[in-house]
Amino acid sequence: MRDIEIRFKELRKDRNLLQKDIAKILDMLEDTYSKCERNINDISLENCNKLANFYDVSIDYLLGLTDTNIKTKYKKINLKLFQKRLLTLRKENQLTQQKLGNLIGFRQNTYANYEKGNIVPTTLKVYYIAIFYNVSIDYLVGRSNNKNIGGLYDKI
Repeated sequence: MRDIEIRFKELRKDRNLLQKDIAKILDMLEDTYSKCERNINDISLENCNKLANFYDVSIDYLLGLTDTNIKTKYKKINLKLFQKRLLTLRKENQLTQQKLGNLIGFRQNTYANYEKGNIVPTTLKVYYIAIFYNVSIDYLVGRSNNKNIGGLYDKI
């Protein structure tokens, strides 16, 4: 997620905004946002969605999975659909939660909790899941029905 530093800063500066402006939009301290922008801290999935909506871009573009900047209308994350898509993708790939956890580097119970909706993964975890399955983060979280990253498979 090295591109996140570039993309967050680029989008913010294109709008002549300061980190404190974005921090205010996300209702967080400036230092906290600064660490997210510098990829020191993981941004929450909810705040990542807020930023994508604010900048009118896909989450895939925001996180640097694609260089295709597809304009989006305000979108919401659908955690129920996220759970369903995680389960469907895992079964389509004939994987157990244990096997998948080993392949991605998650504990089996952590992944099980994502599928059950007991916990919401961090943006970084969703990023890794998207890369593993070669699907769009926007698709995973229910912002899009298109599995393709940025509408294309152009970065993976």
